[in-house]
Amino acid sequence: GIITIADESLLEKSKRENKLINILKNALNQGKFEVYYQPIYSVKQKRYTTAEALIRLYDTELGFISPEEFIPIAEKNGLILQIGVFVFRSVCEFIAREKIWEKGLKYIHINLSVIQCMQEKLYDQLLTIMDNYHLNYNCIQFEVTESIAVASSEIFISNMNRLIEKNVYFALDDYGTGFSNTSSILKYPFHAVKLDKSIVWDSMKNTKSKKLISHTISMFKDMDITVVAEGIETKEMVELFTQMDCD
Repeated sequence: GIITIADESLLEKSKRENKLINILKNALNQGKFEVYYQPIYSVKQKRYTTAEALIRLYDTELGFISPEEFIPIAEKNGLILQIGVFVFRSVCEFIAREKIWEKGLKYIHINLSVIQCMQEKLYDQLLTIMDNYHLNYNCIQFEVTESIAVASSEIFISNMNRLIEKNVYFALDDYGTGFSNTSSILKYPFHAVKLDKSIVWDSMKNTKSKKLISHTISMFKDMDITVVAEGIETKEMVELFTQMDCD
């Protein structure tokens, strides 16, 4: 009893999605995905101490394809599990090859998707891959969004606790994007919280936002949770968040 009007834009969106699915499959088969590392600066140590692994995809026809576009498609079609394994293997190989601890990096941040977190044996798969590269488990910090914690709470917390027992770190990503509330912080043993760049940028324009984020940082610090601010791009922002005692 439902009628959907399929206009030209809807058809074009469907065609692009189908094309992207084929591109993702080919990228997996041919190893075309690339992993880049975004350095994270420690205010107290005044140097880079960690880095975040970011997946990138370039296609000869479509050019650069944003993860914001292809990750949801990969999650919907189940390809995200293969992509997740590829990224994690790439990161582990990078850590072992570059011996990041010799360069002053403590660990690498890696994003986990909601589909990955719903896999009951996720912890076993991840530990096996780390063992293959003879890595210390504390050289990895997994990042998850609050929507993941909500969608797969029992399985996720089981995986999380097993990995934490092995000294793997966890961070709550994208804090401040709409889902965020203190219940997730209380329920899950997060080592760090990453403030989304949207609220970081708002704090530079809005006095209320600045006060809110200042109190938020204080709250997390009182709970012994490391606070990372995303989207810091100017000297003024550096000075403000240093004053707020952001890590």
